[in-house]
Amino acid sequence: MFKSLPLLEKSIRNQFVKMVVALTIIICVTALAFFLYVKSMNQSLKAERESLQEKAVLVEKLEASFQDIFFRSRGYYAFQNEQELKLLYDELAEFEHLLLQFSALDLTPEERELYNSLVEFNTNYKQKVLPKAIGFVEANDYKSLRQLSNSGTNDLVNKFVDYAKDYKDKTDDELNRIFKKTIKQAQQFTLYAFMISCFILLLMAIIMWRVLHNVIRPVEQLTSATNAIATGHSFELGPLVKREDELGLLADSFQFMSKSIQEKEEVLMAQNEELTAQQVELQENQEQLQHSLNQQQKYNQLNHALTFTLDKRKLVTGVHKYLNDLYSFDTSIMYVLEGNVYVSKGLSEQTTQKLVGMLDENKRVRLEQEKSFVITREVTPESQEIAKEPYYCYDLYSSVLNSSGQLVAVLIATREGHRFSTHELEEINGLMNRVSLAFERILMYEEVERSRQLNQDIMDNVNEGIQFVSVTGDVIQVNESLCQIVRCPDWITRKTVHKHTWLDHFQLLCDQPTELTSFFEQAIAEDFKRTRTTRYEISREEGHVFIEVYATSVYEEAEKVGTVFVHRDITKEYEVDQMKSELVSTVSHELRTPLSSVLGFTELLLTKTVKPERQKKYIETIHKEAKRLTNLINDFLDLQRMESGRQQYHMQPLAFDELAFDIVNRFRHEKHHHVHLIDQARCVEVKADQERIVQVLMNLVGNAIKFSPDGGDVVISLENVDDTLQVSIKDEGIGIPANDLTKLFQKFKRIDNSARRKIGGTGLGLAISKEIITKHDGDIWIESEEGQGTTIYFQLPLMNQSLSEQTMKSVEAGVEQKGLQVMIVEDDLSLGLLLSEELKSKGFTVIYHNDPKRAFEDALRIPLVGVVIDLMLGEEMNGWDLVQKLKETDETSEIPIVISSALDQVKETVEKYKIDKYLTKPYPPEELSKVLTTFLLSESSNGNVMFPNEQE
Repeated sequence: MFKSLPLLEKSIRNQFVKMVVALTIIICVTALAFFLYVKSMNQSLKAERESLQEKAVLVEKLEASFQDIFFRSRGYYAFQNEQELKLLYDELAEFEHLLLQFSALDLTPEERELYNSLVEFNTNYKQKVLPKAIGFVEANDYKSLRQLSNSGTNDLVNKFVDYAKDYKDKTDDELNRIFKKTIKQAQQFTLYAFMISCFILLLMAIIMWRVLHNVIRPVEQLTSATNAIATGHSFELGPLVKREDELGLLADSFQFMSKSIQEKEEVLMAQNEELTAQQVELQENQEQLQHSLNQQQKYNQLNHALTFTLDKRKLVTGVHKYLNDLYSFDTSIMYVLEGNVYVSKGLSEQTTQKLVGMLDENKRVRLEQEKSFVITREVTPESQEIAKEPYYCYDLYSSVLNSSGQLVAVLIATREGHRFSTHELEEINGLMNRVSLAFERILMYEEVERSRQLNQDIMDNVNEGIQFVSVTGDVIQVNESLCQIVRCPDWITRKTVHKHTWLDHFQLLCDQPTELTSFFEQAIAEDFKRTRTTRYEISREEGHVFIEVYATSVYEEAEKVGTVFVHRDITKEYEVDQMKSELVSTVSHELRTPLSSVLGFTELLLTKTVKPERQKKYIETIHKEAKRLTNLINDFLDLQRMESGRQQYHMQPLAFDELAFDIVNRFRHEKHHHVHLIDQARCVEVKADQERIVQVLMNLVGNAIKFSPDGGDVVISLENVDDTLQVSIKDEGIGIPANDLTKLFQKFKRIDNSARRKIGGTGLGLAISKEIITKHDGDIWIESEEGQGTTIYFQLPLMNQSLSEQTMKSVEAGVEQKGLQVMIVEDDLSLGLLLSEELKSKGFTVIYHNDPKRAFEDALRIPLVGVVIDLMLGEEMNGWDLVQKLKETDETSEIPIVISSALDQVKETVEKYKIDKYLTKPYPPEELSKVLTTFLLSESSNGNVMFPNEQE
């Protein structure tokens, strides 16, 4: 069988390990020998080069030192300088040192001869020549000195210099020779390295050939043998089996294995056929098992639907699908008798609608008695379609009954040519019984849900907020009213709200968190049995909300199951109480004050004799206080009529600018306040009750004056905003705090501060004004800043045509002007209004005045295209006085002036003041606009009537 293990001593692994080790040793030895040889040659050339360089350097230094010796000696000879002599001895010492270094080198005979000559020269010069020369110099015997110099010393110096030069040239030549020799050796070394590399490559090629011959070729033979076995052909491994290595062992094993395979092939084939048959049987079993699992899964889904589904449609759909999957109906329908709940298969929508709810009464009775039955019917030749032989259809009727035995749902299914077996009918009946239980559960759930929803609807329609809390403190049920009160709409959709959640919310919500939390905690406690009540307050942007909450326990068979909290919004009741208190306080104050004056002055007149002038003053005071009482009573009566709906409004077309002029005229004699009008409205026609609108304006202007105790201007402004007329009354009074603005239109509401406490009033004026404006389909609001004054706005709808239509007419007429201002100084308001309307229609901006002094002040600061002046103005200053001041002042002297007067023209005065135009009343208003048009050099602007602020 197998070769013994000792044969593996000639294994491929051992053979190749030996070859690789031998090759590695050869390469390492060769490389080491080559490296040592190259290193030795390089060191030899380097030593030779360094020796030459060192000799050359020393010869150069000797030459330099030699020349320095003679240079110093000649310096001493010439100048007899002792310093030069000292330097000469230093140079001789340096020369001796260099000679000593030179002698230590490896010298050639020629160099040795030179060294000896220099040593001899140095000895002779230092011991003989130099002392003689020094004596000649000291004796000033320069003739003997010259003879001494010519005795051969100079020849020696020149000879040494020439030798040094020749030595340097020879050294350079020698260095070049060494460099060329180095290059030649490097080329030789490269050649040797190439030859060694080739030798190594040859050895590696021999090893690779051995690998190819001993390993690769046998592997290829084994591969061919494997292919032969696979294809059923014969093969031969004779030479390979005889090998005494791993491949031989492998070939032997392979040959033995092939014989074993051939011997057992028939057995394996038989086993394979048997396994194939078993596999087919297992696959069939697996399919059956998978089918059973699918059926079980569907059955589980049906069980889940029957057990947990509370939706009729989902239940009917699930049962119908399961039955179709299990019994393969051709057509089927299942529907609930009450409600539009059905599902079908193989039927059109029209046919399905006919079947739903049209069950025959006899079949219905039969279903309630038998639960299910099958009707067999033969298919007529007209209905057979492609079938050539007659066949039968089997219609199954199955019922779903409630606990009272009444029919709830019906299953109608049809099979064509395939009858229902007794087993199938039993399964369907059993399933329908389970469906009946599921329907019973759904009906019970729907009944409970209807009751719960009815209960919730009843709670949601209760105005009070209802909150049911369990004994653990969790909120179980709330209604919509509570969610609106506490601003938590998500509570109604949650099954429970944990105790800490809703308590934290109430703590953040209300202004008395500690008291309210304590109330809740005590009411939830198990020992709480009676009813308790408390109140809390909620601060919001729109105002404060006051809530009253009472708690009562809920019991079930003497056991407490929770607590009901009822939250009732008592804001209106609270406000009514506050209003009553304020009304009593206000009425007592406002009635007592004037009554005190009336009674006091009346008693004074009855009991004492007073002078006529003082008597008149007392009577005037009594009259004023009586009017004050009348106005107060009228306010109460107006408010009572408005709240009861008995206030009558007589609507009629009204020109609001005329009304505004009238209001300004009523306050004309105010001493500390100047009331004036800014009319920027192009359309002023409204439909309103004139008396009521006058009441609003009088209230608002009166408030502006009353709450401006230091005086100042009160400005009435008219302008068009969209399709409305917007009116504003602005004062320079004490202003209103921002947090009190929303309270001002409440009845009897007055701001509680020290500045306003001194000012009387009932707090009804703004409430009455708001009621009147609301009845006119308008809107009213206030803007104010404390200490900076107040502006009250209200808007009324324009009558007949919109602002856009009016503006289009002006544009089409080509009368638009831009920034052209005309001042009218006229004390007749009717004429002033007439002239203003004319100039506005032509696009001018009109500034109206009845006070000449105020007119002059505005003329100084406002650019004007003209001034229209009435001569008969006032007592202190008439029209000609105003003209004179305008003409004498540089800022106004160039403004064109038009006189508008009932007096005849005085030519001398007109020429004196250079009046541009004199119009004698009465005259057509169009004549004034024509005159002013001649003053213009540019386009006109949109006209506005303006009663200017005297402080601007």
